[in-house]
This record gives sequence, structure tokens and C-alpha cells, in this order.
Amino acid sequence: MRDDVVIQERYGERSEEYFWNTASDDVVMAVLTPALRAMTTARRPLRVLDVGCGPGNTLRRLQPWGQTFGAEYSEVGLSVARRRGLTRLVAADSLRLPFSAETMDCVLALDVIEHVKDDIAALREAHRLLRPGGVLVLTVPAFMSLWRSHDELYGHYRRYSKAALLAAVRAAGFATERCEFTKCLFYFPLLVRARLDRARKGDAPGGDDFFDIPSWLNTMLRWQIVWEHRLRIGRILPVGVTLVWMGRRPAR
Repeated sequence: MRDDVVIQERYGERSEEYFWNTASDDVVMAVLTPALRAMTTARRPLRVLDVGCGPGNTLRRLQPWGQTFGAEYSEVGLSVARRRGLTRLVAADSLRLPFSAETMDCVLALDVIEHVKDDIAALREAHRLLRPGGVLVLTVPAFMSLWRSHDELYGHYRRYSKAALLAAVRAAGFATERCEFTKCLFYFPLLVRARLDRARKGDAPGGDDFFDIPSWLNTMLRWQIVWEHRLRIGRILPVGVTLVWMGRRPAR
């Protein structure tokens, strides 16, 4: 994400309760929790790193699972996280993370690698940090056909097809366990929005995808995304707005 104060403050303000973000965290935790539970032992707490932690929404959900760490490029994002009482935060980008090799049980990079020019290098850095058998979770925006002003505003380099994401994680040395679409029913409305957005005349800047909506609608849309995932629609339909991937650094 661009380190622009206005953009970061807007994201921090909107993302904590906005259906798009809260539903994404719901889906990620549903995917990740069984893996965390299986790795939990009485010998030591799990070590979990959230790369691109932003204002810390996901990081707070991860705290019950052990020692949690957040890395964020934006000082504005870090300041929001600190105001919310989070500690173990570092200012770093995803290519140079200040942790020793093989010290993490789980790394998350949620809506991160699309912001990095060399996404495979960022994935290899996550691979370096994970213990053998450790888990990586990614979310990325899907399909270049959905490219719109939101992507430009937040500094994306690309959106991913499923094949492109699988190729990238394979090149970084990971074994895939899950890869599925989410927010499938939003695909066609956003496809229309993307085409209209790209057709705008001249250099008029577009906006982002945060809209003011009533609280009841915000709740309804959140649960639509959650139930879509619970019903495994993303494993059936060939399209969606977001890809969720989970895999591991192979054990020796």
C-alpha cells in the first residue's frame, strides 16, 4: 500500500468494521485455525508473524494463539496499531524482515504481495522465516479483468489468476494445501465497475472501494461472504474477487 498519510488514515479508519475486511479476516481465521490448533504444543507458544499488519485488525485475532508479531512498511499503519495497544511491531517491508531464519510457525501476508514488484522474492523471504512444516497464508486480489482505480490508488502491481498464484508459491518453495476464491458473488458487479472505471475519460482519478453503507447492510454483506465460504462456493465457481491460499514450507 502506498505510504500516503491520507490513504493510510482512511484505510485504518474504515477497515476495522467494514464488511469487506472483517469478512476477509473471518475467512482467513476459518482456514487457518485448524492448522494452528494442530501445531499447538505444551512445550512452547506458537510464533506467528503478520506481514503487512496495517492497523492490526488481524493481529488482534491471532493473539490467543501465541506470540504474535506484526511487520508493516507504513509508519502511519504502525501508529494506528500501537494506539490500539499492540506491541511486537516492526517497521519493515516484506523483502527484508528483521527476524532470524526458521523462527516462525506461521506467516500471514494478507493483501500484501500484489504491492511488491518482485512477489516471488517476498514469498522466499516468508519461506526463510518459517520453520520446516510452518504455514503460510496469503490473500491476493483475483483477475486482471477486475483492475480498477482502487488497485491504482493502493499501489497494486497486479491481480492474480489461480494459476499465476500457484506458480509463484511453487517457485518460492512452498507446497500448496488450499487455494480457493472468495467473494465470488461480487465478481460480476465489480467486473462492470472495472470496465466503467477504465473507460473514464482523461486522467480523472478514480476512488477506492470503501463506501458509506448502513450498519445493517454492512452486517448482511459480511455474513454473505462468510456463508459463501462455509458453503464452499469458492471451490466450485471458477471466479471470485479474492484468492485465499494456504500452504507450508516442506518439512525436511
